[in-house]
Amino acid sequence: MAYQVKAASICCVTLKIVVDMSTKKTMKDAHMPDSHSTPRKIIGFSMTPELAATVKLEAAKQGVSLRKLFEEMWETYNKSKKT
Repeated sequence: MAYQVKAASICCVTLKIVVDMSTKKTMKDAHMPDSHSTPRKIIGFSMTPELAATVKLEAAKQGVSLRKLFEEMWETYNKSKKT
């Protein structure tokens, strides 16, 4: 059986949404605080789904964003080139 609902009737519905705020601090820590004050340039590259999943998992384990993980990897790479 199909029901027909008028779009106007949606506005009369009260929704109670429970939001889990326990991850708020973790999500805030995953982003650099100066990200809006420092000029940024978006770069893009593709990788296999398996590698992408592994990289995302590592970032999650460390509690950092993908950008922060890449920055740390790049810094380590540059240090290794100088030796």
